[in-house]
Amino acid sequence: MEMKKCSNGHYYDASIHAECPYCNSNAGGSTLPLGGFEASLGGSPTMPLTGAASDSGKTMALSQSINNGSSDEGRTVALIKEDKGIDPVVGWFVCTDGKEKGRDYRIHADNNHIGRSDRMDICIRGDETISRENHAVVSYDMVDNIFYFRPGEGRAIVRLNDKAIFETTELKAYDRVTIGKTRFTFVPFCGENFQW
Repeated sequence: MEMKKCSNGHYYDASIHAECPYCNSNAGGSTLPLGGFEASLGGSPTMPLTGAASDSGKTMALSQSINNGSSDEGRTVALIKEDKGIDPVVGWFVCTDGKEKGRDYRIHADNNHIGRSDRMDICIRGDETISRENHAVVSYDMVDNIFYFRPGEGRAIVRLNDKAIFETTELKAYDRVTIGKTRFTFVPFCGENFQW
């Protein structure tokens, strides 16, 4: 990852984007680095402790930052986050084969959408056979304490333990998941021995 700061204060990954994707989008509106207001004034950004590594390239609306810094206003919030104030990890996907071999991806309660876009809960870079958005979904049901995996809207078939799946399927510890040309091993944190 090669982080750069554009003249407007946005941080972006220069290994993926030749120019600042925020300045060159037609989305409009003022934004700030997720590190907060101090980062936009020339200070160094603070990295959120609960975010993935890819969070450093994201921005939030200026009005959202000024209001309270971490407002979830207008967004759907996971039940566990609503109860505890944080969105704790419940498990991981660990890339065992593909461009990001060795990288782990945090799984949180409820639905985690998977794709190449930074807007996804689990962003997988470097595999063009994975759709940008909603290629697959991994979910953790806090009530029944069960993990699920299902295909999303991606073109390529997703596989669980080398078998194509076309509907929601229960996910067990150390199951092998294939999305595009990338393979993962599922490692649960929550289960019969621990729950948040």
